[in-house]
Amino acid sequence: MFDCGFEFFTVYKEKETDMSLRKSIKEFNAILGNKESVLDTKYQRVAEMIRLHWGYKEFYIYINKLLVVEKGQSRQGFPLEALEEIYALQEIHEQLFPHLKKMLDSRLVIAP
Repeated sequence: MFDCGFEFFTVYKEKETDMSLRKSIKEFNAILGNKESVLDTKYQRVAEMIRLHWGYKEFYIYINKLLVVEKGQSRQGFPLEALEEIYALQEIHEQLFPHLKKMLDSRLVIAP
């Protein structure tokens, strides 16, 4: 009995991870049109993490970590096409879940 449940879970997880940003976010698909997503094709780990955080306030924390290079840290950065997709996804997320950004912003008030 347990093995059947485990097999179901494994199959479910495989299907879930096969889901691209293009397929899982219809607004993003509309923006892409006939183009492939650079994030889906060249930055699968980033795409997976965006999907994981989609619909949660942690999305903004993750996006910020992608885009901001902290002092003393060196990174190559993303090509323009990937940055455009990240910013498009951020804009879509803000439109779909405006309360999450406000909730996060209210917790990040800096004391004088």
